Amino acid sequence: MTDKSSIQQVLGGLIQRPQLLSEVDKYSLTIADFSTRFEKYVFSAILGLYRQGATSIEAIHIANFLEADSVGKKVFEQNNGIEFIEDIVEFSSVDNFPYYYNRLKKINLLRDLKKQGFDISAFYCDDLTDPKADEINARFEELSSKDICDGIKQKLIHLESDYVKTGEVEVENPVVGMRDFINEMNETISVGPPIQGHIYSKVFDGAMKSALYIRSGSSGLGKTRQAVGDACYLAYPIRYNSMTKQWEQKGSCEKVLFIVTEQTFPQIKRMILAYLSDINDSRFKLGHFTKEEEERLDKAISIMEQFHDNLILVKIPNPTIELVKTLVRENCLTHNIGYVFYDYIFIGPALLGEFRGFSLRNDEVLLMFATALKDLAVELNVAMFTSTQVNASADDNKNIRNESSLAGGRSTINKADNGAIMARPTNEELEALQELTERFGTPNVVTDIFKARSGEWTQVRIWSHVNLGTMKKKDLFITDSRLEPIDGFFEDDLYEVRSWDDVEYQAILAYTNTLNERN
Repeated sequence: MTDKSSIQQVLGGLIQRPQLLSEVDKYSLTIADFSTRFEKYVFSAILGLYRQGATSIEAIHIANFLEADSVGKKVFEQNNGIEFIEDIVEFSSVDNFPYYYNRLKKINLLRDLKKQGFDISAFYCDDLTDPKADEINARFEELSSKDICDGIKQKLIHLESDYVKTGEVEVENPVVGMRDFINEMNETISVGPPIQGHIYSKVFDGAMKSALYIRSGSSGLGKTRQAVGDACYLAYPIRYNSMTKQWEQKGSCEKVLFIVTEQTFPQIKRMILAYLSDINDSRFKLGHFTKEEEERLDKAISIMEQFHDNLILVKIPNPTIELVKTLVRENCLTHNIGYVFYDYIFIGPALLGEFRGFSLRNDEVLLMFATALKDLAVELNVAMFTSTQVNASADDNKNIRNESSLAGGRSTINKADNGAIMARPTNEELEALQELTERFGTPNVVTDIFKARSGEWTQVRIWSHVNLGTMKKKDLFITDSRLEPIDGFFEDDLYEVRSWDDVEYQAILAYTNTLNERN
């Protein structure tokens, strides 16, 4: 399959502006991109002239270049090369070069996929008499080469292995495009949507794509429950507030994948309902809800139905690195997931079996697991959240807890962009913070920040109140390592990021009002 129009536009653009060949960060053309011997000779002549210093090319220059090649000269003359060059220069537009370049590369990608035996009928239809041709080809215009490759990967995801590694090396002078870079920063938000805890969100710049977050803590601190709360906060834009007795817009409206390891689906579902309805999870064990609670639960379920695509649960009771990679890729590509929660990293029988015979220590296996999660975050451009256990020394630590408190080895955190360790405040700490607790409330969890991607807020402590019954967290105040309050933490900005436009926001508010009207 070929696209003569795109080929002629690309060749015409290169003839008018051969300098485009130097923009290797944008364009990559080879002889294989052209279908006929004639087109290949014309391209090779353009490329040769440019490499010899030509800044402006005409038909006669190409003819002269091919004089030294008897076959090339003959092919050029047989195809009326002079007239061809003059025609494509007249009818091509350099300004449209990016469009025709991308279209040519897409067509060539499909051609090569077809040669390899892949079914490309979902992307492009050569047979214009096919009833679906217009619809398929209209969608093709909106696709990028990456979209096509992602579509193929969805079909082959279960066959991917770890035997072939790909990587990219980029070299750039930092001043190139710097003015455009400044303009882009003025026009775009470079932080992610918030997670629970307004202080925690600001420290970590929210849920940033391509980043790995590791939050550690001892058993009983509610690592899974806090992760469920964060997942719900990202996925569902509405929840109930028992204090105001109103449904409120709180959170975002993102697509989230939550991977369960030790919990069951019913347990996670109860947590989600508890979060949305603000009914303590312990009530679900007893049943016999009041009429008001039943109405609240009914509305919580309606929220889940309204935003049914926003949260997907996957259970992997005995994970391996390969299994996790396959399932994350499959779900992220299929459901357009932007945020992934992997319950917590631990060494199980299947994971040990995956590396049987390699004589790896436990800390090396944990590092490989963390590395795989970070690689997935970058590859799929998702925010990746997980947690780990801490060792016995974590509770006794008087300073900022760091990687030395992690169970299984400190190297686990090496690949993380953000690292935090949770603990219960000691009586001594609460006594030292009495003035702050009287103003803001008494915390039941302290989170030590020892690694932050932004770099601005590290070696600090966030004091919070976490309700493990409803999965809700409220940050109370922040101090440095010496328990001194950090004044003016929100002086420059208040972390408030919306991940939707005004139309979507108004629709969510309207739905929230509908829920309150039904009270």
